[in-house]
Amino acid sequence: MEPKPTRSQDPLALAFFGAALVLLAALLLYVFFFRSPEPAPAKGTADVVEGLRRKITELAKESTAKRPAAPAPEPAAPQAAGSRSAAPPAAPVAGATLEAGRSWRYAVVVEPPIWRDITLTYRTRREGAGIGVLTDFVHAGGKSNFHLGVFSPGHATHANTRFPGFFMYAAYLKQPLKPGDPVGFGWQWQGKSPRSTKRFAGTVTTTATVLVPAGTYLAAVVEGTWTYTEDGQVRARAHEKFWYAPEVSQIVRIERLGITPDESSQRIVAELADYR
Repeated sequence: MEPKPTRSQDPLALAFFGAALVLLAALLLYVFFFRSPEPAPAKGTADVVEGLRRKITELAKESTAKRPAAPAPEPAAPQAAGSRSAAPPAAPVAGATLEAGRSWRYAVVVEPPIWRDITLTYRTRREGAGIGVLTDFVHAGGKSNFHLGVFSPGHATHANTRFPGFFMYAAYLKQPLKPGDPVGFGWQWQGKSPRSTKRFAGTVTTTATVLVPAGTYLAAVVEGTWTYTEDGQVRARAHEKFWYAPEVSQIVRIERLGITPDESSQRIVAELADYR
């Protein structure tokens, strides 16, 4: 005897029937555990499903409304304009400052010895908002006095200043001086062209203790070259080495080697002999 053929089930119908059972179970849970429904006229299956969807949507909204709000993030600390978050801005640097009423006297030797027993004395005084420098140049054959200029970097009075102008170098030295720091400054010289300039370019090579007639000082040692230019052409060069001592806010020793358009001496050495 042949077996009877098994009736095939429609997958779509099964899926719909399963979904209906799930929705019906959810409706029963809501009715028995949340609140009793208000009496209403009988509804068809489609109305029951639609009502159940609306109830679920309302429950979801109520749950979201009761949920505590997430705390707002704390505001970031205010940052100054132009500052960087990686590191604070670097502190400004400035040249040395001088007090009014001070004096520095140097013993000077030149080669060849066209002058003997040379001294250069610099005296500071208040000039408006700045510090002016007066200079006494004394040697065995006579003396002269002149106004060297105003102790301020780039001041117009530094133009046409010859070797005695080394007293102004300290106005251009950025403090504190450290080995490896570049040093540069310059001004005009007495050339044939108004575009005649001279410029020093050097480096802080080390710090050292130096003995001069005025005493012993800890100083930053700077070495470099003066370059004289006129109409775009280099006319001369001179090597210079000087020792700057913060204790007296000035150079305590300086050596220049080389003949230049504004100095005919092959070698010039000046050492601090007195400071008060």
